[in-house]
Amino acid sequence: MSSVGDSKSHVDQSTGAASLASRTLKLSGRDVSIRLEPSYWEGLEEICRREVMTVDELCDDVRDRMEQQARHSSRSGVSLANALRVFVVGYFRQAATERGHARAGHGQGRPFIATPFDTVPATSDT
Repeated sequence: MSSVGDSKSHVDQSTGAASLASRTLKLSGRDVSIRLEPSYWEGLEEICRREVMTVDELCDDVRDRMEQQARHSSRSGVSLANALRVFVVGYFRQAATERGHARAGHGQGRPFIATPFDTVPATSDT
């Protein structure tokens, strides 16, 4: 199981967005520090619950696949943190359904509903 390193993250009160949180993972027997936004850590944990694996195992698998792809293509230089972000978004996009979007209130011209940015901007009286 992954160990939590410096898991403190600061929340910007104006946007509700949190800064990066660091965790130390054990990948192929080595300690590796990864910095992600808390929502991505939560997404990885949810994926791991569904797939019955640890965050360390999942991140190790993502890293192995990145290395395999790099060997077979000219693309390289992608960080593991960025690859994990892309993986989390891709995983949940595959699960998204029209019914789920409707339940979440999407498709009504208000894309920020239930996101950290779901705030009404202050209006100016000038």
